Amino acid sequence: MSTKPKDAVSPPVELRPALDEAPAVDLAGRRDGGDTGDRAARRGIRVAHLSASPEFFAFVFLVVICAVLTFSRSTFLTEYNLQNIGRQTAVLAVLAVGLLYVLLSGGIDLSVGGQVALAGVVAASLAGHMPVGWAFVAAVACATLIGVINGLFVGVAGFSPIIVTLAVGQVLTGVALVFTTSGPIQPSDSHYSDLATANLGALPTIVVAAAASVLVAHAILSRTSLGRYIYSVGGNETAAWLAGIPTALVKISSYTICGAFAGFAGILASSRIGSGDASVGPSQMLEAFAAVFLGGVGFGTARGKVIGVVCGALILGVISNGIDLFQLNSDWQYIVSGAMILLAIAFQVLPARLAARRS
Repeated sequence: MSTKPKDAVSPPVELRPALDEAPAVDLAGRRDGGDTGDRAARRGIRVAHLSASPEFFAFVFLVVICAVLTFSRSTFLTEYNLQNIGRQTAVLAVLAVGLLYVLLSGGIDLSVGGQVALAGVVAASLAGHMPVGWAFVAAVACATLIGVINGLFVGVAGFSPIIVTLAVGQVLTGVALVFTTSGPIQPSDSHYSDLATANLGALPTIVVAAAASVLVAHAILSRTSLGRYIYSVGGNETAAWLAGIPTALVKISSYTICGAFAGFAGILASSRIGSGDASVGPSQMLEAFAAVFLGGVGFGTARGKVIGVVCGALILGVISNGIDLFQLNSDWQYIVSGAMILLAIAFQVLPARLAARRS
């Protein structure tokens, strides 16, 4: 028995081929046009998303500052000055990228200044008793261990990251000051400053080292499961835990990586100034937070990228270089760092408002 409805009428036999072919041609045409339209729409969405991102605003701001200094100072684009900018920015970029990991996971680390100071003091102290390379490794390992301790306090014990890291930072700075009561430690090895003063072709070695560390940081965040876990924990820790993500281990890993980068920044800074100075860390920490927030990293929002942090560090480095070119008092650097943090907040609010208006 046929199940065809009673009111259904079959088309004449001679019309069936035409009816069978017409939809195929029409659908093919629609498919081709639809694919083209979809590609154009997706491209437009990507462009709109890029133009509204904090990283894009940071990059534009960097370009504007460079353009102003280029037209106002003829020495800005010279090879010597660009190398100087690279040396000034390298330490800041490494330290800021390390902070990015902790902020993305929903925490904060106020001990990085102490870690930078202690790493520099340890490296300078050991340089006369072992090869410089091993002294640097020992200093970075020391800072990494401190990062593990911070992670255990925050991720396992559940202590407030602000209180824990502030206390740890105070202890580390105090230890570094005790070791340098007679003044900055002068390493006895003459090759101690080679990491910061030598060049690989036209590029300073310190810039190459910083760039390599930044690439490693980017690869971890964008190419590994740990990077995805960090964004998940920072976005919604409870949901991440329910999804089976080891949130405590992720936090420990974030603080550990931050400690390693702080230690690396410490040996770069110590090599650049040629000594172990306990006063270097605190000033570097303030600028690192300014670079991070200026680069579009949202506190407690799991939003931020390595490229944005690097742009933020370059902005501060170029501004510092501009202060030198205009022969202004170096104390202006602190004023500029504070102003940059306020400007960073504006940079984070503006893209969100633009996105809200477009939607």
